[in-house]
Amino acid sequence: MSCLPSAIKLSIASLATSILLLSGCASTPASNNNQQTDLSGLNSELNSIVSDNSCTASFQCKVLEVGARACGGPSKYVVYSTLNTSQERAEQVAQQITDEQKAKNKAQGLTDCSPVLEVQSLCINQQCQSFDIK
Repeated sequence: MSCLPSAIKLSIASLATSILLLSGCASTPASNNNQQTDLSGLNSELNSIVSDNSCTASFQCKVLEVGARACGGPSKYVVYSTLNTSQERAEQVAQQITDEQKAKNKAQGLTDCSPVLEVQSLCINQQCQSFDIK
């Protein structure tokens, strides 16, 4: 009878060790999912912040570099109007996206080197619009 409690203790210790080992293996995909969710949420937030592109003059139109490609440079450009958009908040969210993508590139060793053309912005028909620099 005195062996029974020791066997139970051994079983519990083995079970706890197995759970810890298995939970460590499962954490890697979950962190990738969290990173994708964070990027998706941040991109949605940025789109919401810069959604009102109304303007009265071209000086109100700005271009943000957003994200990071593995080979350098931004992954996209976002045009927005300072007339109805908090420039500080837009830049803050864009920087968060850039930081997340840099971490993702480093962790996954991504090599996306596709070119992203730089854009300029103008106020056309009272809306900030982008055009490619050639």
